[in-house]
Amino acid sequence: MRKLLLLDADVIIDLHTLGLFGRITKTYDICLTREVFEEAKYYKKDGTTIEVDLKDVLIIDNVDLEILRWVQREAKKAMLGIDPGESTSIAYLSQTDEEITFCTCDQAAIKLMSYMELEEKAISLEKALKSAGYHGKKLYPRHLEKTFKKAVKEGKTLRIQFKKLV
Repeated sequence: MRKLLLLDADVIIDLHTLGLFGRITKTYDICLTREVFEEAKYYKKDGTTIEVDLKDVLIIDNVDLEILRWVQREAKKAMLGIDPGESTSIAYLSQTDEEITFCTCDQAAIKLMSYMELEEKAISLEKALKSAGYHGKKLYPRHLEKTFKKAVKEGKTLRIQFKKLV
């Protein structure tokens, strides 16, 4: 059975810009929250607006509002600015029992996942692409595993600073 990969808008757009979206869909079943789907419909390349082909992805509409509010409160406590797509994605990860992994390159979202002790449910784009057999070099610094690990570490630091640990 193929693994479920929950993508953020930044990852979808970057994968399309780099011509690697097809590579990731050969290894993973892709899902998106409705908010991410709306954010990632188009991207710009060389001054041209290009429509993103998202016809074979699963759209998640059933995000629990209480859990979403909790995620937003956690982001506020950690002093992290999170957009609606990332908030709903993290909320869905928090509520589901499915084996699903969130792929984002947004530093605040990665820090929040770590702050909330959800880092095991997240993956860097570089690592996801390596699992898909791509070992090329045309990735941006925000895609790299070392950048991801640095954000996870910073999220753990925030957890120690701002949460009342028992």
